[in-house]
Amino acid sequence: MNDLSDQKLDELLRQNFAGVPDHGFSKRVLRALPQRPSPRIWLLPAAAVIGGLLTWLALLPSPIWQAAASELLTRDAGATSLMLSALLFGVSLLGCAWALEEA
Repeated sequence: MNDLSDQKLDELLRQNFAGVPDHGFSKRVLRALPQRPSPRIWLLPAAAVIGGLLTWLALLPSPIWQAAASELLTRDAGATSLMLSALLFGVSLLGCAWALEEA
């Protein structure tokens, strides 16, 4: 089936089916459902900070991290610091996208 036949079938069903009276059943079911939990706005920034700190601690003994840190401290942006900055930025974006998709 394609979209055109789906639309025709849907239109045909709507024309020939008036529906079933539910006598308030749908409203009662919706009222009985538990409410959605409120979103935790603080969770994403907190996770980003904690993830950044853990990443920093994990990379601290790495020679690449030390080279990038020395480049940034001397204000000489070399290939190492640019590469690490781009990598961290990309991973952060992926993490934020994943978090927003799950929310």
